[in-house]
Amino acid sequence: MNREVKIPTLPDSVSTAKITNLYVNEGKLAYVDDVLFDVETDKVVLEVMADCNGIIENITIANGDAVTGEQVVMTIKQLADSELPARPTVEQPQPRVSDSEENATVSPWLSKLNKSLIIALAVGGLAILYVLGK
Repeated sequence: MNREVKIPTLPDSVSTAKITNLYVNEGKLAYVDDVLFDVETDKVVLEVMADCNGIIENITIANGDAVTGEQVVMTIKQLADSELPARPTVEQPQPRVSDSEENATVSPWLSKLNKSLIIALAVGGLAILYVLGK
C-alpha cells in the first residue's frame, strides 16, 4: 500500500513555504521517524518525518521549491515488518589508543582528583609564585 507524504498545514498568514533540505531520494528505504525533508516558512523550519516504514517513490520536490500546505510531495511504498531489513545502527567512532597508552596505569589518587581540587592547587601555586616574586 502506498502512503502519501504531504506538506504540513500552513498557517492562514502563510501561503507558501520552501523546501530547504531534501534528505531522501527515490528508492531509498525509510523507517518511521526518519527525517525526509525540511520545510521553511518566514518564521519556522519544520522537519517532515516518515510515518511508516517503506521505500520512497515519486518525489515531486527538490531543494528550493516553493510548496503549499497539504501538497502531496512523495509517496512511500509501505513494507510489512517481515520485508523490512533491520534498521542500521550508527556506530560511534572509537578513539585511537596507541600501544603505550593501552598499558599505561594511573595512580588511584590521581584518578580521583576533581575539578575543585585542581583549581585549588592551581590557585595555591599562583599564590606561592606571587609571594616568591616579591
